[in-house]
Amino acid sequence: MDSTNFDYAIHSDFLIYWTGKDIDQKYDQGWYDIDKSKTSKTCDVTNLYLERLNNILRFGLWMTSEDEQPIQLDGTRISIPTVPKTCFTELKLSQSRRHARRYGRLGIGVKRLFLFNRLGRPVVYYGLGQPARDDVFLAKCASELSDKTLLNFFKPMNSSSALTYDFYAESEWRILYFHELLSRRLIIDPRDHTNKKEHDYFNALTSGEQEKLKYLIPLDGWFSMIIYPSLGAKNKFRNKNRKASPSRRSRELKPFPTKEMGLRKAIGQLN
Repeated sequence: MDSTNFDYAIHSDFLIYWTGKDIDQKYDQGWYDIDKSKTSKTCDVTNLYLERLNNILRFGLWMTSEDEQPIQLDGTRISIPTVPKTCFTELKLSQSRRHARRYGRLGIGVKRLFLFNRLGRPVVYYGLGQPARDDVFLAKCASELSDKTLLNFFKPMNSSSALTYDFYAESEWRILYFHELLSRRLIIDPRDHTNKKEHDYFNALTSGEQEKLKYLIPLDGWFSMIIYPSLGAKNKFRNKNRKASPSRRSRELKPFPTKEMGLRKAIGQLN
């Protein structure tokens, strides 16, 4: 198919990793009620977000795992084994605030090939919610897949019994843990002391954060975008790095070899 026929009005070329829900839940719960996104000065939410951004640029995206998520399909319980994964949504500016409210206000954008190179793909949405009904494809996959962790690429269309199609609207993509990615160093084990930089970062985390973090996905040349939680955060980040020495600025903004740089675009505040 001619690439010029790709409909960017329907599907964005950018996939966004959202983070910061933990920051907002603890320090800035009311941000969504304000017309323009601002970060609260209480507990310096801006600096907490900028620390999160710097850590992502230096060490990578977090892979985490959830409790086992069973699916009820036509009266049969299907178990989906837990596996470390990283989730992304397609960038849709009209949905940005909604995504940010659910997952956090800092967005890290990559091109699709970032996921393809790491065996990632869009999720397969099923049914109207829980329990699932009459989904032949899901039933076949559940019964015939030898590797049941691949069922983590399935997700319901709705978060509840209400037919809002809120999950389906996210156009979610996922990267799952595969040993091949670890051996090719496309993901990094921060518990491995031979990965000194990542291991030092891991040891500086709280016990709860250490329990949550399973692997890190370093950014590369397909890293394309930053969505800041507020205009103030964007300006502070830029000013900080403008004043930094060239060597420090390089460490903070170029965590991968220069030839792989891909910081092509930055979107400011969530309008």
